[in-house]
Amino acid sequence: MRAKMLGLTTLLAVSVALSQPKEPIQQIAQSVGAIAAFWFILTTYLVGAAWISVISALLPEWVNRKAQAVQTQSARSFLFGLIVVFVLGILIIVLGEVGKTAPPAGVLAVLLLLVLLTGYSLGWVPVTWVIGRRILAIANCERNDLVVALVGGLSLHLLLFLPIVGWAVLFYWAVVAVGIWIVKS
Repeated sequence: MRAKMLGLTTLLAVSVALSQPKEPIQQIAQSVGAIAAFWFILTTYLVGAAWISVISALLPEWVNRKAQAVQTQSARSFLFGLIVVFVLGILIIVLGEVGKTAPPAGVLAVLLLLVLLTGYSLGWVPVTWVIGRRILAIANCERNDLVVALVGGLSLHLLLFLPIVGWAVLFYWAVVAVGIWIVKS
């Protein structure tokens, strides 16, 4: 009886597999897409981890002060960051449109965009420290500053691939990263 059931199950599985043949090109494209997605995720994390490591190594006291400010005043940082992103975003858009006819305005728009991105990228490092500390506190692990920052960076990076909820969390922390420049530490 077992042999008969095993034979029927195998026959059913083979017939289902053969009933929906896939083109070899489609199979290759799916494999290449999966491999490319894996390498994209890995490469973007490694670039972020390198940035976090460099800033953490060069400015450890500054990052620690800003991380303390993020922990104690994240709502205030979010509010100020939202105002800065909104105002600079409007200025960048307006100056970009004016820059189509008057190139100096376009240059100013690019400079403002670079200021915004620099503020975000430098403020992101203390945010990763805070997230890493929270995760490692829950896991009761030892707290080496670089490991803390890399764990926080990895967890925030992986949230990028979680639609809606992950994006909302990342938006919140990105705005906090911009706003931490205004809040006193």
